[in-house]
Amino acid sequence: SEYHIEVLSDSATFYPLIERFVKRLLPETRVRLWDRLPTIYESLNKEPSELIIVDGVFTQNSAIDLIHSIPFKMKVYTPIWFFTVVETPDFLLKAREVGANRIIERPFDPIEIATEICRYLTQLAAIHR
Repeated sequence: SEYHIEVLSDSATFYPLIERFVKRLLPETRVRLWDRLPTIYESLNKEPSELIIVDGVFTQNSAIDLIHSIPFKMKVYTPIWFFTVVETPDFLLKAREVGANRIIERPFDPIEIATEICRYLTQLAAIHR
């Protein structure tokens, strides 16, 4: 079976890092990059995904606003993993309140994170079999 991950990022380095290590562990994973919300919204309505990854170093929008709009405005309830530099405990709390299911602090170990993502995907698949 195929797995689907959406990555919301406008960083040139973040997406290739995630994609390379995830695909090495789970070649049947499709990792798609989005730099704008409307396009990801259309796509998720047509084809649901197992995981949305939000890169906290978004230059145009606040990542917190982005995360908030996924469940609250779009009514998309895919789990969201948020990669960010943790500034304050308040910031962490805010990220959780708006819908981040998991917060990964930068800098992160890409191999460790890819392993965790793949474990999450395979466990999810096992539950839905």
